[in-house]
Amino acid sequence: DLARDLTGVLERHGEGGRRFEAAFFRSDGAVRRVAAGTAAPLRDGARLAALFRERLEALADPLDPGFGYDVIRLSVTAAEPLTATQSGFDAEPDGAGLDQLVDILSARLGPRRVTCLAALDSHIPERAAVRVPAQKAWRSRETRAQTSLAHDWAEPAAADAPLARPPALFPAPEPVETLAEVPDGPPLRFRWRRVLHEVARAEGPERIAPEWWTALDGNRPGLTRDYFRVEDTEGRRFWLYREGTYGRETSTPRWFLHGLFP
Repeated sequence: DLARDLTGVLERHGEGGRRFEAAFFRSDGAVRRVAAGTAAPLRDGARLAALFRERLEALADPLDPGFGYDVIRLSVTAAEPLTATQSGFDAEPDGAGLDQLVDILSARLGPRRVTCLAALDSHIPERAAVRVPAQKAWRSRETRAQTSLAHDWAEPAAADAPLARPPALFPAPEPVETLAEVPDGPPLRFRWRRVLHEVARAEGPERIAPEWWTALDGNRPGLTRDYFRVEDTEGRRFWLYREGTYGRETSTPRWFLHGLFP
């Protein structure tokens, strides 16, 4: 009943709740508060009630009503504009099912345990994304434009196009020993984790320059990276890069393995 009444208030204001709080005022003066968040603005009473059922069932310390509650209050602690949208007929799917799944899992497991990757405005591979709670990143383009997570992902390649980069990277690039035909060319062979790999094919380089503006903060901007997609004689594919341009930045470039292709 409270969820239905609250969504009616939100509808009159043209808003949807992003953060809700249920407060239970016991007859002996004790007060227990339970909060729940959503991935997108919400004003559906049935979904809100289901969200709090999940949240209450997942409590490590269950509610104890004692001799009963004098008052139960359901509040909106954070709201955003939400306009009415067409559903059904020829309307495009709006991702409501995915939003609902994120909300239920976050209520059951905790919002910090349900995460996704958000794009950042950096061309350095390990800085191009950050892992954040899914409910924080699951926002409309208009809402994200006001936050630090305003950068969009690059357009995906065609379904039959080969991957330009591995879908997952190592936590940190791993050093490898290489032998190259020329200093600025791809490796002929490399040793990684004590195993020698003979290179059969190589593509590249994809050159990534250092972020020079980091020097403005007193940090070293780093060295240029030349990335290569290589395949060994066993058919295994790797993403390697050479750190430092030969003769300009260093006389002894180092090689690293940053990820594996499936």
